[in-house]
Amino acid sequence: MRVPARWLTGGPAVVAGRALLLVSGTLVALTAWLLSPGPTDQLVLAAAGVGALALLGVSSALPWDRWSPRAPLVFPLAVMGALAAVGTGTRDVAGAYVPFFVLCFVYVGVFLPSRTAYGLLPVAVPLYLLSSEGHDSTVVVRTVVTACVWLLVAELLAQLAQRQRAAADVLVRDARTDPLTTIGNRRDLEDRMTRLRPGDTVVVCDLDHFKQLNDSRGHAFGDQVLREFGAVLAAGLRRDDYAARFGGEEFVLLLHGSGTAAAVDVVERLRQTWCEAGGATTFSAGCATLDDVTSAERALVAADAALYAAKRDGRDRTRSAEAADGWGPRVGADSVRDLSHEF
Repeated sequence: MRVPARWLTGGPAVVAGRALLLVSGTLVALTAWLLSPGPTDQLVLAAAGVGALALLGVSSALPWDRWSPRAPLVFPLAVMGALAAVGTGTRDVAGAYVPFFVLCFVYVGVFLPSRTAYGLLPVAVPLYLLSSEGHDSTVVVRTVVTACVWLLVAELLAQLAQRQRAAADVLVRDARTDPLTTIGNRRDLEDRMTRLRPGDTVVVCDLDHFKQLNDSRGHAFGDQVLREFGAVLAAGLRRDDYAARFGGEEFVLLLHGSGTAAAVDVVERLRQTWCEAGGATTFSAGCATLDDVTSAERALVAADAALYAAKRDGRDRTRSAEAADGWGPRVGADSVRDLSHEF
């Protein structure tokens, strides 16, 4: 069965909350007949089912991303409220479905922030009592023990989920970070490139004579130069801009909404900072700005061609590829121009 797309919106906690409602309602619908419910019991069960379906429908239209991470708490509360209504409104079904309270706390522990279960407990206990049959001393003791189990289960799962998310974040960050320079790597760059829009500028930078530097002073020194250059890029860009090591001594900058002139200003400031920091070598750069007909991939090709034009013209300078429909694997000399001293 294909799940409606609107039920998959709102994030993992909301999607899991909808699943909690569906699983609970489905299990009740499949097993309630075994309890031989009377007409009144059937009406109560039907009303609880209609309420769950209504919440499912409304949840697909709510702006979950604008609300607190604890907003999906409405789902376990709805399940427990429905169980309390069934417990107080039925005779033959009361108490049969109290194990669902454990499932609600499992959901809270896995999908909601840590310690959310403590806030849920004062509401869950009276609802549990309403769902149970009888209120003698045995029920009271069972409720106390059950509440402690709820908290232990929820908090244990919350801690495990938090550790798993932290480990996953580390893996993702490591997979998208260049280990030498600690800025983005090529995999991360490819993903960022898909988010570029017209007006954004792609800049390709390359350290001049880097091979000679490696050969004369050793690879350890070359690695240190790369680290220092990466640090200059990371510190010198605006908050929304981005830097990645493309490979070897080549780096790519993504400057959002800058246009060619502003992009060159950024590159020249970086050049000045690199020089003042005592950079072991200069760098050349080529840039290309996206327009309505130019894809990010073509802009990268054009910026790379402009970089090699800067290399041919003496290095330690910036050149720009003019945005044109003719951008392709190579950019002719007439489509790039020296911008090092124009801005």
